[in-house]
Amino acid sequence: MKLATVPIAVCLLCALVAPAPVRGQEQEVEFDSTEAWALKYFAAVSQLTPLRAPRLLEPWTVDLALELEWVPYLSEEERRVGFGGTKVEDLNKIPVLARPRVLVGLPAGFAAELSWVPPVEVSGVEANLLAVAVERPLLDTATWALGLRASGQLGEVQGDFTCSAEDAAYPPGSAQNPYGCEAPSSDTSTLDYWGLALTAGRRVADDGDLHFALGATFNDLEFQVDAVTYGFHDRSHLVTDGWTYWAAAGAGWWVSESLWLGGEAFYSPLEVVRPPDTGSQNDGLFNVRAGLRYRLR
Repeated sequence: MKLATVPIAVCLLCALVAPAPVRGQEQEVEFDSTEAWALKYFAAVSQLTPLRAPRLLEPWTVDLALELEWVPYLSEEERRVGFGGTKVEDLNKIPVLARPRVLVGLPAGFAAELSWVPPVEVSGVEANLLAVAVERPLLDTATWALGLRASGQLGEVQGDFTCSAEDAAYPPGSAQNPYGCEAPSSDTSTLDYWGLALTAGRRVADDGDLHFALGATFNDLEFQVDAVTYGFHDRSHLVTDGWTYWAAAGAGWWVSESLWLGGEAFYSPLEVVRPPDTGSQNDGLFNVRAGLRYRLR
């Protein structure tokens, strides 16, 4: 090899082993943008609802619970949220969300509830969501109950949303992989929120209650892209925040002295502007949730 060709060979070798160039910046998106809609949709999925009437609990009563929640399937148009509403993202990861909950009665009529979705990978998604609520009945009679509930959540969900494993299996630039995904992405959605809810209940039998709730939630949401496309490491970071509102209604019964079974329907209207439209429309979340509680004391 001639001496003059050595620098060229070294440069070519460096190009082969060097990491992909990084591109990305923090971008604040409108709360009714398609990207923000996807974030607030799944924040609404993770909303910690009461799943019970606001009844007084004896201090230090402990209930262990398991919640199962239906996650609706999103159509291709609903998943067209990337790049300002032009790119379809892989958002149909799991059909059911399961999370344990612990309810503890506190002095002075208060109760605290803790819920955690642990970081266990399911269908390419790993969530770590910790939610807590504090509530207190304002009225609790033999027939009616009325309460106030504050709740909040910190946590994130990781998965291959922007570059799915299916996309990356095809050559970059092909019809099946038009955005040039070279490997499954490792994106992170941050779903932090806090809010208040007014809750109510009506006794329907000695061992049953109907329950209702109206809530307002402030969402602090982020999406961190981590994908390699056409040789570039995309680290785009989207942030948004704003208020959403929701309603829930359901029923629950004690099927034994220590076992309770209940369920509820949940709805949250979510505004979004989907191109080519320029006006916002409501594309809300409706789902159903079920809970099983066991009273330790």
